[in-house]
Amino acid sequence: MQIRMAALAAVLLTGSAMSCAHAEDFKASCAALAQGFSGSGRIVTAEFVAAGGVQLAPPAPAGVTSPAPDHCLIRGKINERTGIDGKPYAVGYELRLPATWNGKFVFQGGGGVDGVLRPALGLLTGTTPPNALSNGYVAASTDAGHLEEPGPLGPYLFGLDPQARRDKGYSSIPPVAAAARAASEKLYGNAPRRSYFAGCSNGGRQAMAVTQRFPELFDGVIAGAPAYRVPLAGIDVIAQEQALLAIAPPGHDGKADVGSALTDEDLKLVADGVTEACDGADGAKDGMVQDVMACRFDAAVLACKDGQNAQCLSPPKLKAVKLMFDGSRNAMGGLIYARWPYDPGLAAPGWRAWKLGTPKASPPNARNLTLIPGGVAYDFMSPPQTPDDLVSWVRNFDLDRDTPKVMKGADGFDAGMEYEAATSTDLDAFKSKGGKMLFYHGVADPIFSALDTIDYVDQLKTKYADADGFARLFLVPGMNHCGGGPATDQFDLLSALDQWVEGKAAAPEAIRATARRAPDVPWPGRTRDLCAFPKVVTYKGSGSLEDAANFECR
Repeated sequence: MQIRMAALAAVLLTGSAMSCAHAEDFKASCAALAQGFSGSGRIVTAEFVAAGGVQLAPPAPAGVTSPAPDHCLIRGKINERTGIDGKPYAVGYELRLPATWNGKFVFQGGGGVDGVLRPALGLLTGTTPPNALSNGYVAASTDAGHLEEPGPLGPYLFGLDPQARRDKGYSSIPPVAAAARAASEKLYGNAPRRSYFAGCSNGGRQAMAVTQRFPELFDGVIAGAPAYRVPLAGIDVIAQEQALLAIAPPGHDGKADVGSALTDEDLKLVADGVTEACDGADGAKDGMVQDVMACRFDAAVLACKDGQNAQCLSPPKLKAVKLMFDGSRNAMGGLIYARWPYDPGLAAPGWRAWKLGTPKASPPNARNLTLIPGGVAYDFMSPPQTPDDLVSWVRNFDLDRDTPKVMKGADGFDAGMEYEAATSTDLDAFKSKGGKMLFYHGVADPIFSALDTIDYVDQLKTKYADADGFARLFLVPGMNHCGGGPATDQFDLLSALDQWVEGKAAAPEAIRATARRAPDVPWPGRTRDLCAFPKVVTYKGSGSLEDAANFECR
């Protein structure tokens, strides 16, 4: 059996087709992983899965799948324990190991407050399929040390256990990475020769965290829309929602209808104003604001004049819009989180879903009211607060009184900024081993500001004169959170990262991107290059506006 598996490993590593005998050996070796391997913890599932579509995790609806080749599926639990709240915890993980392996590994980052074991496909939101598994990578995912519980507050209750906070923040990643390496070595006879981490939102924060805390684990990372200062972003979101609650009309139940605080017409008015002011700076009037830093739009130009009540913003609405983009400030005038770039993508459904939610929804369903406040209260504050009514809690949140509570640890709980953030620019160890980083961020992201990611990359450039040699940032005009919006949001960063790490290509200067076919995209199929910041994709002066060949990075 050892000789046959050695032959199988050689076939797998070269990507050659398997014979029937080798296929049977692969199935048998996969089943044998049920007996465990180094660091596996308790194996729950070890089974061969034939090629086909894999159902994606919610919020993807039933029937939405991603392709997968023949592979070995492993699910397990590491560090099973009882928390201080008396509830069972474990670091749950999933591994998918392809029958034809390229010798490499991708750790797929999480999202939101985690607690969900998503299919380990190496699938990055907003990037071009096929997924990493289909391209021959071993892929891993984790629930980050907890499972969501039933009920509206279920996603946040893990925050009542300090170890679960640490697992969610960063400490669940090393044991799962170790398990993936051990499973690969046992199945194929070799450990991965390259390891990557790729994620967006909380997964983007995790990608940054591993370069700072565990620089030895990965050769390269992809950090999309990174939530690297999520406690402060959460507080800024609370200030924005307070402003929207203040102007929201009453719904049928008499409570604030946040979804109607700004109408679709209001958002289109602002988006059209941004387009008019900033679209042409890149040489083309194409509905996309490519030169983000040159955009100097001021929403005050949309203020209603005397006697005007249409196609303008009333003083209360203008105040709310300006707060959303200027950023919230404390009583001393200090910026709490970051400013936000104006972009036409603010009129897209993905922006509304986070900031406002559905008009007439009761209770309000804006994600900034259903997801973020619970995270701040239960998971970022130390010790945690446990409100039952998050909307009322948001109304009563005081920026000066309550903000410090996410900074200071108490009663054994790590401070929010300590366990959740990934703000360090000390990347000496990661850089010295040849590690590479690719950042991407939608300019119309409604939950984490692209300007905050720009600020981190600028800090890297201040610290390291050769930062461009190991870290690159790509802005995606029009894109909402991790994808969506009027944007060219389909692109392949993993191939670019792998080529860069392997030394087969220089640091990427441009990434080719394509627009989806979707209702919120006015020009499906359009192509553009995403330029390494601070370069801007600029029209050459002639040719179709739908073809990236007629633009260049300047």
